[in-house]
Amino acid sequence: MKKGFSLLLIFALLLSLCACGKNGADVQIIYPISTEPEYLDPQIASGSESACILAACFEGLMTYDETGALVPAAAESYDISLGELVYTFHLRDDLRWRVTKTASAILGENAESFDKRITAEDFVFGLRRALRPETKSPAAPYLMAIKNAPEVNAGSKPETKLGVKALDDLTLEIKLFRKDDGFLHALTLPGAMPCDQTYFEATHGRYGLSPEYFICNGPFYLANWNSGTAITVRKERKNMDNYRDPGDVKPASIYFSINSEQATRESKLKGGTYEAAPLTAAQAAALAEESDLTIQSYESAVFALLFNCSDQYLKSSAVRRAIAMTFDPAPILEATGLPAATGLIPNACLWGSKPFREQVKPAHWKSGAPKEAKALMQAGMDTLNVHDVEITVLCSTALETAVRTVMQQWQSAFGVHFSVVVEAVEDAEVESRIRSGEYQMAFSTLRFTNTSALDGLLRFCRTGSGNAVRLQSTKYDTLLQSIPAATYPKDALDALRGAERYLVEQAVILPVAFAQTYLGFGKGVSGIGTNPTGDVLYFKHAIKQ
Repeated sequence: MKKGFSLLLIFALLLSLCACGKNGADVQIIYPISTEPEYLDPQIASGSESACILAACFEGLMTYDETGALVPAAAESYDISLGELVYTFHLRDDLRWRVTKTASAILGENAESFDKRITAEDFVFGLRRALRPETKSPAAPYLMAIKNAPEVNAGSKPETKLGVKALDDLTLEIKLFRKDDGFLHALTLPGAMPCDQTYFEATHGRYGLSPEYFICNGPFYLANWNSGTAITVRKERKNMDNYRDPGDVKPASIYFSINSEQATRESKLKGGTYEAAPLTAAQAAALAEESDLTIQSYESAVFALLFNCSDQYLKSSAVRRAIAMTFDPAPILEATGLPAATGLIPNACLWGSKPFREQVKPAHWKSGAPKEAKALMQAGMDTLNVHDVEITVLCSTALETAVRTVMQQWQSAFGVHFSVVVEAVEDAEVESRIRSGEYQMAFSTLRFTNTSALDGLLRFCRTGSGNAVRLQSTKYDTLLQSIPAATYPKDALDALRGAERYLVEQAVILPVAFAQTYLGFGKGVSGIGTNPTGDVLYFKHAIKQ
């Protein structure tokens, strides 16, 4: 009886060791993503969900390691010369495309002769694609320091004039027309990934739409795309070339669970279903006492008052600025317990290689006397040809009391011709209403999901993705459009600073407090790296003990 019991214990222990793998490796990592990517073509993919999956499947010239440091990846080394305008990358000699059987079928009769080596030409083609005007790549604004990039992207010069060149199979030269301290960071973006021209053209416009139209060079390959459920990437597969250093890849697979239910993440992380997950501030606080979990915070968000510029009243800059002049954020700061914001761009966002906030002065809206604010409000009403202004302020239920205090400030300043009410709903509904534009004014958290400060401002352009404030400003767009062609780094920074000030001073967005975003890591989980804003995760070295 004892012997049988002992054998059962040994068997259970062996199963446990098999499940966990040696030193915590060879496990499946489960990570939730809020939305399903529309496609996984690196040059056109957008959003942090796509970026996480592509960071697992592709390896660019540069990447972030598990400590958050910027390190070479497909490049073994690089040199910077001629006044920091010429970057020369020396590629590793063991880089290979990972081609599945179904992907190989796309090549047809060319499958046998297809060269799986990754060479400098693959990076040349990838960068050219990213800067083609018809690609509309989200990465293009961050690659504009490359020689002739603005002209190629505008269609005024052919892509062959772009300052990228394969000196030989393993040497890539990139010339810039102006210094860009953030250029190496830009090379971690999906749009800077290599792209094989032969395979791309064989897909006839379907590149990255499903696993069979997808080849990659990263630590994992795209194994399964179950729409609406999950996207799975795996480390190894028979009859497929391995990643350049298979022993350096720890997990067996990553299961990107498509789950928009933010409320379930706390319990699933605590219960071991998820190895890592984005968390709300409340969830992070609730899990902080769990000694076997790890919570990482990032200064990559700002809590702000948003104005819907398409609203019948708030389309008037005068009305918005009058409201801003009489807005004292003290009740909101007290209720949230967050530090006051010194601008719209949070501390985690970079310009060049340094935090944007360290390089610019604070951006504040104008405060004024009640008499001045009332006169400005009246001027706005006259322009709109209205006698009364009726505003509803959207906020979370947790902030209702504080917002009612602020409401009294406005009511006192503007009198009977200004009506303001508060609508308090759950956090998820606040975000949903803002995305759909079903609000007038709203207190909400803006998350910045790209390392560059530029990304946070581009969203508010006329054609920007995620323009929650519905701003339609030629002046604002012109400021940002001047950045790509700026001859000197200072000119680009000045334009960026001007765009931030425009949003604040014109009362499009009033940054109230700097907020944090959070990632939770499960029991025994380590080795997962992130970019500085925490929205892209790197799973190559993830283990679970």
